[in-house]
Amino acid sequence: MQDATDHQDVTKPAFRIVLPKSKFNSVLTEQTVKTCLPKKPFIDRTTHPNNTKAVVLNRKALYHRGDVLTASVVARDKKGRPKTYGGDFFRARLVSSDRSLQTSSAGHVTDHCNGTYTVEFPLYWVGRVSIKIQLVHVSEAVAVLQRVREIPNKRVFYCTFYDSKTNTSETQRCYSSTNANIPHHQLCDFSKQEAKATWICQKPEKNPCSTLGQCKFDADQSYKRAEDLLSKKENTLFKKPYLETELELVTKKPIRVLEKELPVIQHLPPCTGNTSSFEYWSGNVSKSSACNVRVFTRENTRRCLANKTIYLHGDSTMRQWYVRLQQVVQLKGIARAWAAKSGGNKLSHDGGKYNTHWNISVHYRFHHFPFQIGHWDFFNNYRYLADVLDEIQEGPNMVIAVGLWAHFTSEPLGMIRSRLYAIRGAIHRLLHRSPGTRVFVRTGTTREHHAGRLAYYLIGSDWLAYQVTEVIREVFRADPGVVVLDTWDMSVCQPGSDSIHPDQAMVDSQLNIMLSHICPT
Repeated sequence: MQDATDHQDVTKPAFRIVLPKSKFNSVLTEQTVKTCLPKKPFIDRTTHPNNTKAVVLNRKALYHRGDVLTASVVARDKKGRPKTYGGDFFRARLVSSDRSLQTSSAGHVTDHCNGTYTVEFPLYWVGRVSIKIQLVHVSEAVAVLQRVREIPNKRVFYCTFYDSKTNTSETQRCYSSTNANIPHHQLCDFSKQEAKATWICQKPEKNPCSTLGQCKFDADQSYKRAEDLLSKKENTLFKKPYLETELELVTKKPIRVLEKELPVIQHLPPCTGNTSSFEYWSGNVSKSSACNVRVFTRENTRRCLANKTIYLHGDSTMRQWYVRLQQVVQLKGIARAWAAKSGGNKLSHDGGKYNTHWNISVHYRFHHFPFQIGHWDFFNNYRYLADVLDEIQEGPNMVIAVGLWAHFTSEPLGMIRSRLYAIRGAIHRLLHRSPGTRVFVRTGTTREHHAGRLAYYLIGSDWLAYQVTEVIREVFRADPGVVVLDTWDMSVCQPGSDSIHPDQAMVDSQLNIMLSHICPT
């Protein structure tokens, strides 16, 4: 998305590189972890990055654009012994040796479950390239992350119950999963089966359950509870050198990529279905090898969204889209659709903004609890996305975008899966009411981890985020009514710093993908 309004969007010839399906997405999925890791990993046999090397398998003097560069990683422990099981979590990138090009792409890792890994790098550009493979988490740390994640109610939430008649207020602990340790008659149950959402609180001594008021996330207690779930030995798995360490590449010789001797010009097809993960960066623009992702100027964006209503649902990463569209489309005021419901905290929802000249309205709504926001906010300010989707009544010129992942990484995986299936059902009902509605669901991305504090990994590790991304793919990828905007690879090799709220280049590139599906030509 370019700021210059006089920039012309030009489609350039491109190569389409397709990796074998058997190797795509075989990086550390939930099923891979179950298959590759023993029930009790041996901490004394932990992968050690000093002894774990990367070797280029098909080493040649020259490569050509369109080839696939393959590397192998053999995991070894501190004593240099090869490991016999898999489960290590890697981050692989290919970067241009010429920094002025600012070109990079993600590598795709195959875990062979025997301590060896294959990493494939599609070659998208010409020039000298360098391989970067980072050991993010050793397999033994992955086993800990998996175990801790499946423990419910690690995060601590509180809600107030205020009775205006008696002017009494009580604060009670609340839970995002069922709690068998508390008798049912001692609970206030605010769960909603239709949305596959659980929210229960300890019943106040005096006030009725109907006096539920504000709720908040207690970060200090939550982080301490998560950290207390680990032994001292397990703690060491989340420190250097076992954490986020670059592997040494055996060969130091530069890798040169040339243009094909007999180049075949191939125009990429328009973006009409689910996007592939094969993304690469050229400058500050992310490109796709699967379909023609256009770079939208401000004028392009307004023309694309003219006469449309856009609903953005999810976490604060979707709010970034909302803020950016306000700037690009020049949205103002409160749009008509949600004006009646726009009272309350701006975080939970915004009545929306509009551009009268182009007849564009954009609305944003934050998802319901659980989420990690440390200030008090009224529980009833929030609504489940499945309920919101069921109430939308619009015509065919409507766009729905959902981004629901960042606040669910620490919860048992079944929670986000159930919530997404409820949203999927609501999307199907919406499409039945309003055929022609465009629906997009975006995946997760990498993020920062605040000076390496243990709790931030236990609650928001990139491995946890990747598992949620895999669930999003599982639920929606085969759904003909939904386009999955797969942004994971885009973040793995991004030129900017990892952040839960990425820079403008990332946000613009994410929006370019969505807009390329709405307006492919």
